[in-house]
Amino acid sequence: MLSVAAGGLTLAALGVIYKSWRAQASTYLYLGLVVWLISAVCWSYAQGWEFGVLYALCIPSILVWPFIAFNQTHLPQPKNVPQPRSFDFSRRTVLGNIANYIVVLVVLLVVSVLLTLGLCALLPFSIAGKLATGIVLLPILWGLIVYHYLATAHKIKVVVAYAVLAALCLPILIFLPM
Repeated sequence: MLSVAAGGLTLAALGVIYKSWRAQASTYLYLGLVVWLISAVCWSYAQGWEFGVLYALCIPSILVWPFIAFNQTHLPQPKNVPQPRSFDFSRRTVLGNIANYIVVLVVLLVVSVLLTLGLCALLPFSIAGKLATGIVLLPILWGLIVYHYLATAHKIKVVVAYAVLAALCLPILIFLPM
């Protein structure tokens, strides 16, 4: 019965958030978020916290598609369509792209692993909790670091700063037992 109530609250939260978007009123948005949090608590009580969090996050993201389809509009073709850029295979561009590839897939991955392990080593969890936190934290941290690296114009400064931060995590990993 609580699962049915949680599903109803999820639908109500989606409806209120949709109304806040249509009316551009923040009070409906906050009300919808509160109803969604209440539905998340109901899902957790009904299904356990693992499945409850899964249902509370996934069901609204699936049920939002009818609202999107209902508000779909077709725009006319633009009058001036920009031409796509031509391929640039100059030596400078290719070497720059190879360097970015190596930095992102090797250097920043190692940095994010060291940061994740350093942060998880400081947590007061058991080894299983630290492992689970690291599994969740590593891709998020790597994505944020890569995004910051690719978005900035001073790439060398960013890599050096992250390398220093990773170097600060090395003593934690060496001297602090897991």
